[in-house]
Amino acid sequence: MPLLWLLSWQAQAVVDISSSPLAINPAPQVAVLEDETAQLAIEQILEPAEPLPWQQLQQEVPNFGFTHSAWWLRLELANDSAAPLRRLLELASPLPDFIDAYAVDAEGRVVQQWSTGSRRPFATRPVRHHAFVLPVLVGANETRQVYVRMASHDGLVPATPLRLMDDVRFLERTQSELMSYSVLYGGLLALLLYNLLTFLATREKAFLHSVFYLGAFLLFNLSLRGFGYQFLWPEWPRFNQQILLLSAGLLYVALTLFSLDYLTLKRQAPRLAKGLVVLTGLLVLSILPSLADRFAWTLRALVPLSIGYALLLLGTAAWLSFQGDRLARIFLLGWGGLLAGGALYALRLGGFVPYGLATEYALEAGAGFGFLLMAFGLACKINRLKRAKLDAERETYELQRTLNHQLETQVLQRTQELEQANRKLAAMVRTDPLTGLLNRRQFETLINEEIQRRHRDGKPLLFAMMDVDDFKLFNDTYGHQAGDEVLVEVAALLKAHFRRAGDRLFRLGGEEFGILLEADSFEAGRFALERFRHSLQQLQIPHQASQHGVVTGSFGLVCCSDYDQLPAAMAVYRHADQAMYEAKQISRNRVVARSVMAEV
Repeated sequence: MPLLWLLSWQAQAVVDISSSPLAINPAPQVAVLEDETAQLAIEQILEPAEPLPWQQLQQEVPNFGFTHSAWWLRLELANDSAAPLRRLLELASPLPDFIDAYAVDAEGRVVQQWSTGSRRPFATRPVRHHAFVLPVLVGANETRQVYVRMASHDGLVPATPLRLMDDVRFLERTQSELMSYSVLYGGLLALLLYNLLTFLATREKAFLHSVFYLGAFLLFNLSLRGFGYQFLWPEWPRFNQQILLLSAGLLYVALTLFSLDYLTLKRQAPRLAKGLVVLTGLLVLSILPSLADRFAWTLRALVPLSIGYALLLLGTAAWLSFQGDRLARIFLLGWGGLLAGGALYALRLGGFVPYGLATEYALEAGAGFGFLLMAFGLACKINRLKRAKLDAERETYELQRTLNHQLETQVLQRTQELEQANRKLAAMVRTDPLTGLLNRRQFETLINEEIQRRHRDGKPLLFAMMDVDDFKLFNDTYGHQAGDEVLVEVAALLKAHFRRAGDRLFRLGGEEFGILLEADSFEAGRFALERFRHSLQQLQIPHQASQHGVVTGSFGLVCCSDYDQLPAAMAVYRHADQAMYEAKQISRNRVVARSVMAEV
């Protein structure tokens, strides 16, 4: 045995496997060495150029965290019995990237060697197990030095509990473990299928989101515990690395969707809901580097964001619970149980709490408790919806009874309102909305009626058209709003001047107005128009573009008693229009009258 190797073999406690048949944690007897260059091979470990700085492991669980160094563990096993023994050294985490292990005899020779890890095919594992199990053979009255090298792909060496046991204890433990996980996964699948069928029956989105949530957790736990790599994708080590963090991202998205729906956060706490969605988006973005095999980067961002997410959701549920929301109280209890289980499991991985069944399966126990409460909460939610539906039906029935008692009064009231509305509608149909004068349609109807009536009575019909002078220029100068105000003033002046029972006032379009006069004679009608023309000019409405400087009007008056020549409203309109345009051509602001009288 080389002298340097002897010097580097520092004294340490030896595990006597002949007197320790039970499963133990050998961490107190483990020495650890940091290889900062990650270049040391087993030969350099056994025959160092100078003594290596081995140190006693100070943790119950080896946990090196974010580091680019390779880490060596050394454990000495002694068999003082007269028969060879085999012991199984379990590295109880499926997450380390690269594991190289060596069993060295007392002469410094490597007698057993293993190279495995989560980034190597599953077939490299000496024992088909979801974690890493190394079968160490120790001859009668011999010792074995076991060296384990742990290295990472991109700077993260996860916490890896150690267990040392014989085959019988390993088999018992594996059977108990598989039974526990079978119950958990079977229960999750049963709950998932139940919620899926319930969603298909009720179409309640909370059940669909719970299916997504359960499925995401199931995939995450299968990846975290190594069962997915063992049973589902043993030939895909790269996918095995990525699926853990991707399933964590799916879990956050699913939990957010479920929480928003179950707690109705968008209605009860919209700002908190928005914050939860934003934080979920950041979590998903932080997971994307894992697609490029940068898991250390991902975890550096994921851990603080996950803590913030958990606290925000916990605080939201607590606030709603304080407001008296029963569903929020159930959610708070279930989510708190899951968080407590996850925190206890993380503390066990970090060596802050001792190993035991409670700490080893705290995550699964907390999740199972949370999912059972989730199922109970969904049942309560359905009952709440049923009660709300029954209350709504009861209120509808009471409302119908009230409406039946008030029906006659309301029908009468509605009838009166309808008649009033019809009158308003009829007035709207007959009148111009801007000026309140009769519109073009009423002009044709009323003039035709007047022609027939006056023809029977043998009386003349006097009709005048008026056009505001240079109105387009007025609009161009003062704007259309001012133009509308002028039309309203003209209409008001018309109403003030022509108030006899037979007078009818029309707005025929744009700035054109029509006047059906109840006058005794042709001269009386002309006089009434002149009087109105003068009043309009006296309003002194400024009009810079007009030759008169103010708003004026041109009028065309037709007096008709020969109804053979003017048999209908449009014929009267054309004669009055021609007279009005004649007034405009002369000088505007004047009245031009025409008489269409029957020959006697």
